[in-house]
Order: sequence, then C-alpha cells, then structure tokens
Amino acid sequence: MTVLRILRANFVRAGEELVAPFDLELRCGERATHFSADARAAALSARIAAAVVKPTTGTAYIGDFDTHLQAAQAKRCVAFVSASARESGTFALALDFYAAAFRLDRAEALRRANEVISALGAGAYARNAALALCHDTSLIVLERPAPGVVETLALLRPRAAILCSHVAPGRLETLAGERAFEALR
Repeated sequence: MTVLRILRANFVRAGEELVAPFDLELRCGERATHFSADARAAALSARIAAAVVKPTTGTAYIGDFDTHLQAAQAKRCVAFVSASARESGTFALALDFYAAAFRLDRAEALRRANEVISALGAGAYARNAALALCHDTSLIVLERPAPGVVETLALLRPRAAILCSHVAPGRLETLAGERAFEALR
C-alpha cells in the first residue's frame, strides 16, 4: 500500500526556489532519506511530506489524501517529528492535546509515548518523537534525525514507512537498506 506519493513538489518563497522539484513514493515498511543542500531545504522537504507546508507546485498525497485539498485528513495519517525542540508548554500538556486530537485514551497515549522515550532516551527529539508516535500511523516523517533513530523507530513501528530529511550537499547513496534521493536547489 502506498502511504506517501510526492509528484514534482517544490517550494518557492520570494522568487527563490528553496526546494527543487522532487518525486517520491513510499509503501508500508519502506524507508527513504531525502538529502538537501542546507538545513532550511531539509526542513521544508520534510514538512511538505508531512503536510505541514504545501508545495508551491506539484502534489503530495498521504494515503489517498491530497495535501492541498485535504490537509486536515492527511495530517491525521502522519507522525511528523520536528528537529526543533519545544520551547513552550510541558510534555504532559502536549500529550493531552495529542490524545484529544487523535481520540486516544490518555493512559494508552502515555504508554506509547513512554515506549518511544525508553527506546530513544529523554532528549527533546525523543519527546517530539514520543508525541508524534502516540497514535497509530503508517507514515513517519523525521526532520534531521540523530544516528540510530530510524533503526529504533523501525523496530517499534515495523509496518510504518519512514522518510528522513538530512543535510548533505552533493550526496546521493543508499544507506542501510534505505532508498536515498536528493533534491538540491
């Protein structure tokens, strides 16, 4: 089953192409890494894949949902883990929000979150991942994950497709069973 399909998606701001057009298709259980020229492009490509931002041109589908036309439905199907640390609020409040948003029992959401934190450690990225993964999803999008995160999450959620964004100008290679592609601006 295809969980993510991106067709010629790019991102332009103020006339500057920040993310070059790229294509990608991911099925359940597959992993891919998107290499970008800089951190801003890596963040934007991950956010396009997670329906956080809409591509300027092209299309992104999460499951059967077009992220331009059905953004709310698409966002419910993805676990997006930002590289940015949460600056305000507490983990407990954020967990309550996620539990309510995904109609989860708070105790079950906390159990799932603790499972991720136990596997990844107690840092800010682990807390972000725990919140994103407190619901069942077939797609996980990771913005610039630390080494070992993909492998750990693949063990915790083996049926989920995992897409990572990384900064690696001029680099295109296969990594440990992952498909790699790049869209340099």
